[in-house]
Amino acid sequence: MRAILVGAGGVSRDLLRRLGEMWEVTLVDVSRERLSLAAQARPAAIVEGDGSSQVVLRRAGIDRADAVVAATADDEINLEVCRIALEADVSRIVGVSRDPERTADYTSLGVISISPRTLAARRVELNLEPRRVSSMAFAHGRAEAIEFRVEADSPVRGKSLRDLRAHSFVVGAVLRGDELVVPHGDTVLEAGDLVTVVGAGVDFAEIVRTFTSGQARFPLDFGKRVAVAVEGKADLNGSFLEAVNLVRTSQASSVLLVHRDPDSIREDSRRDHLRGLIDEARRLAEGVEIRMRAIETRPSRALLRLSHEESIGAIVVRAPRTKGALGWSKIARALSLLKRTHRPVLISRGSAPYRSILVPARRTTAGRVAMRTAIELARQSKADLKGVAVVDPIFLSGPGAPHEARESISWLEEEAAAHGIEAEGMIRRGNPVRTLIQLGNDTGLVVLGVDPHARSPFRGLGVGGLIARGTAASVLLVPS
Repeated sequence: MRAILVGAGGVSRDLLRRLGEMWEVTLVDVSRERLSLAAQARPAAIVEGDGSSQVVLRRAGIDRADAVVAATADDEINLEVCRIALEADVSRIVGVSRDPERTADYTSLGVISISPRTLAARRVELNLEPRRVSSMAFAHGRAEAIEFRVEADSPVRGKSLRDLRAHSFVVGAVLRGDELVVPHGDTVLEAGDLVTVVGAGVDFAEIVRTFTSGQARFPLDFGKRVAVAVEGKADLNGSFLEAVNLVRTSQASSVLLVHRDPDSIREDSRRDHLRGLIDEARRLAEGVEIRMRAIETRPSRALLRLSHEESIGAIVVRAPRTKGALGWSKIARALSLLKRTHRPVLISRGSAPYRSILVPARRTTAGRVAMRTAIELARQSKADLKGVAVVDPIFLSGPGAPHEARESISWLEEEAAAHGIEAEGMIRRGNPVRTLIQLGNDTGLVVLGVDPHARSPFRGLGVGGLIARGTAASVLLVPS
């Protein structure tokens, strides 16, 4: 992720020492001496010039920046930097208010304002890296107490403190909901825990990396296999190959291939054809483990039952090839399968391997699940990750919607950076379903979060079903 710090004074120098490795920083200042001094704290690109100039900020790369911090000694300059950053659609903007009475000027722009200057660097740091809740130096600056929130993809989630084998830090307290847990070696950290960690200041970066880096988990929270029903050649060349690709680009262990039991078929030609398909599937898998499950009924109808018998983490079904009532009913059945099994369902259009993955940026429960899943798959498949926040027309969404859209894009970019990849954030105004369908036509996979308990309008499909029905890409529906 890319950050531009305008003003190379003490706030920026302190911030440079504290920002995580995910940030590529560009310093902007009129003073070459201040720039040189600040760059000693950490390697950074340097642009000499007036940060309130659009020309200078373009040289600094504001069109590609994920964050801009206005930290000069002049509030007028800082406010102008914030205005330019807003016009450039930078998702995270922080202004350092030198005069506390000017805080309202920053707030009126809709940007974060930090004051007084003694707290500025620490609070800017926490605004840019929200997985860190707070931090405090003590013991004459040699030690740090840092508070982290354990996220669903944190590498410490599900581990006991003894398993962490920490030598550079101590976990002093765990707040789990409203309950304070005094930790010991057998304490297992859970998603949502607020963890207080104490360690040496020189180990600050290592401690932060331990608790905030992202770890791939999909689809292990649901199960370890990807299930797919094969009933003919079209399934083999489409949904089966996409299931194999999903195993290769996720933490799934194997493909569960559900097929008709050849011994239950009377006709010799049909029985031989099915056996040929099974042999072909083994060849196409190319090293991916396949578990065969032979049944006497139609394979696609057995997926619901098998989800209770096997460790299934995702189910792959073939997308409908028709646009009439039959097409609607097939999408409705896929959604019903998700809601009844509580497993992700991939509606396959044979677009794997994916060059790009699209996900709506929404900070709802379902939205966060979808974004994390898209991040993991993009990382594993080395696909481009695109996030879009769609704002309804102003008379429907209200004046706060653009700010919420920027916050959602910021969250996606930060989570992607925790996994070591970049996300391209976009904000669009219009109808969300139509926008996602159009953008999905130019991508390989669309990832959508679905609330399994929500009532589904629009012919029983809901928004996720409408997008899955309308776009030309494969669509992964993930239950929240």
